[in-house]
Amino acid sequence: MNKENNQKVFNDFDNATDKPDLLVINSGGGDITQGMALGKWVHEHNLNVEVSVVCASSCANYVFPAANKKFLRKDSVLLWHGSAWQQDWAGSEDIEGFSVIINAMRQQETQFYADLEIDNLFTVYGQHVKALKERFLNYFGYGPQGFDYSVDDMSRFGIKNVILKDGEWNWRHYRADKKSEVTRIQLQDDYRFTLRRFVVDDGATSSMDLR
Repeated sequence: MNKENNQKVFNDFDNATDKPDLLVINSGGGDITQGMALGKWVHEHNLNVEVSVVCASSCANYVFPAANKKFLRKDSVLLWHGSAWQQDWAGSEDIEGFSVIINAMRQQETQFYADLEIDNLFTVYGQHVKALKERFLNYFGYGPQGFDYSVDDMSRFGIKNVILKDGEWNWRHYRADKKSEVTRIQLQDDYRFTLRRFVVDDGATSSMDLR
């Protein structure tokens, strides 16, 4: 997922006589900014998205949730492992100018999810909720590469209109070789939907009430 690939999608759409309403995607992710750019474009054009094989990282963060209808095949893999708001940037905080860059991304991401009416906790839930930390070590640690949610839990975050194309979504059965890489995270009973949960205030990040 990068600027060049995004532009190809945009150009193909603009040049199509009959405008498609479905984007079929297979992506391991990519740049945060370009992921949001593609997600915004999907949302602005009211497109549906179908995951063919895998939609991970920036694809799962920004493109899948932005779709009107979100189609999953029986063996489609979704994988989240963090976002601009993740807690561990593996030493990136020491890079000169990093705080300015990441705060700009966080501000953009917060607005992106607010426009979609999605709780921006969902990309980092396994990292931020104390009761779940021992079950999931984030992408920069040791353990599973990512996590996913049930369709019901996605809906609680605000990711709605998920359609199971084959009448089921059981990729762990059909792709057993990959199931050890993705931890299923279950939302706690006391979770409360919140818009703009994480915000940037005068360059300082704040996050309250992570339920």
